[in-house]
Amino acid sequence: MILLPLVASADAVEINGIYYYLSSDNTASVTSNPNQYSGSVVIPEKVTYESIEYSVTSIGGSAFFYCSGLTSVTIGNSVTSIGYAAFEGCTGLTSITIPNSVTSIGLEAFSGCSGLTSVTIPNSVTSISDGAFYHCSGLTSITIPNSVTSIGSSAFRSCYGLTSVTIGNSVTSIGSYAFSGCSSLTSVTIPNSVVSIGSNAFQRCNKLTSVIIGNGVTSIGSQAFYECYNLTSVTIGSKVTNITNNTFQSCNALTSITVASNNTKYDSRNNCNAIIETATNTLVKGCKGTIIPDSVTSIGRNAFSGCYGLTSVTIPNSVTSIGSYAFQSCSSLTSITIPNSVTSIGERAFASCSNLSSLTIGNGITSIGDYVFGNCSGLTSITIPDSVTSIGYYAFYYCYGLTSITIPDSVTSIGEGAFYNCSGLTSVTIPNSVTSIGGAAFNGCSRLTSITIPNCVTSIVGYAFSGCSGLTSVIIGNGVTSIKNYTFGYCSVLTSVIIGNSVTSIGDYAFAGCSKVESITSLRTSAPSVSSVTFGSSSSDYTGKSVTGTKTLYVPSGATGYSSSYWASVLLDSSKCNFVLSATL
Repeated sequence: MILLPLVASADAVEINGIYYYLSSDNTASVTSNPNQYSGSVVIPEKVTYESIEYSVTSIGGSAFFYCSGLTSVTIGNSVTSIGYAAFEGCTGLTSITIPNSVTSIGLEAFSGCSGLTSVTIPNSVTSISDGAFYHCSGLTSITIPNSVTSIGSSAFRSCYGLTSVTIGNSVTSIGSYAFSGCSSLTSVTIPNSVVSIGSNAFQRCNKLTSVIIGNGVTSIGSQAFYECYNLTSVTIGSKVTNITNNTFQSCNALTSITVASNNTKYDSRNNCNAIIETATNTLVKGCKGTIIPDSVTSIGRNAFSGCYGLTSVTIPNSVTSIGSYAFQSCSSLTSITIPNSVTSIGERAFASCSNLSSLTIGNGITSIGDYVFGNCSGLTSITIPDSVTSIGYYAFYYCYGLTSITIPDSVTSIGEGAFYNCSGLTSVTIPNSVTSIGGAAFNGCSRLTSITIPNCVTSIVGYAFSGCSGLTSVIIGNGVTSIKNYTFGYCSVLTSVIIGNSVTSIGDYAFAGCSKVESITSLRTSAPSVSSVTFGSSSSDYTGKSVTGTKTLYVPSGATGYSSSYWASVLLDSSKCNFVLSATL
């Protein structure tokens, strides 16, 4: 009996257990096995079908896709290309021999081959495609030959076991995420041939301790070395002209930064251990070993962000601006003095500096920006200079340790959430200069016991004092025209409220949950409009519900509108809030 090759489909044939697509030019491409390949596979240089000899030149896309039982592969010297996802998910594959005939390795060709411990890339290969060895977590070392000119995006991403990599002298580009998550990689030298390093290329290489960037590199992408927590030294080559503000973000162990002396774009003048943009005198990246030179005029965005080891820093009088996120999450920083020369501070510049206990703000600052000192839980007191006219959104939110604050007469606006959840704050004086208080500005300031809103304030936005569970008395000045939704909602020990004579409306739940209110004084002769839920909506949150004695609504003699509408049907209703009306003022 003569055994003939099996035909798997109209195009694919099976020869000695391997399936091929055969072409009219007498070439063959390995394709998938309907029953999956397993064990050891040897791909020959030539095969014969119906007396015609074919040269095996390629391994097709997904040919061995998720063949988890495959343990080893030997590829014949005739093969020139390995296709897209050819061996993806072959978790049992421990070794593979790629011959010198192969010139291209396709996208995700070996992605997810977690059992692969070693691979030799031959000198014939010119490029390593995107995701080619993604998540090959068993690989411990890799040598990229001099024939390779580019390393694709995510080419070796999440190769957790990779401890060393040698990059050949012909590589010109390292793609985005190329070595991201290679958490065992300890060092890397970028050769002079490399021109660009992509974004996130070495992100979260947690054991990487040193990086030397060759003199050919001109561009280093965003977050290229983000969260390389153990990186202690960086050397920047002479041709680098583009470093983003977060290239080395959260590299908190950095102590040494050196820029080549002949770099025309950046410098590390006076051995300052920082990257400074020469033309603008902007400090782009600093570290815990940085001494800011007195020639620096600006501290850039993210310059020290996530520098956990930074305990102190001196900002020289030459500095005029501090960028957004500049010192964010410098959790060991205990004190900071912002000199008078500084005129602007970007958002979140000092946010989450949790051990910052001493803060001096110079009188060059006119505005405290959004979130600037948010979550600085170690701050106990702060004096805002009289140059400041506005306090931004959530400027001091979650400053739990803050017990007192001095707001000068120069301030005209307090932004939304400015002191949100400053639960240690016991007193605050709002000066006569303030005209607006933003929503949730003092929300959750649970130890604040009294508040006087001056006559100059015209607007109080919703939730401004909501949840101030220690607040016992409130005086609302005559400039306020409306009290918005939830403004004093759930101030659970509030006993006395005085409402100024300009208030024309009071919003939903403005005094809901204020269960201990004994007296409300409204100075307006015509009752402000209220809703059905201004004073609560049920027995659980009616204003004054916990007070067993007499509760009084005081209004001017001859005042109108209080004995009707929702003042009467909710606040004065004996089955709800049960206040009595006294028109004696």
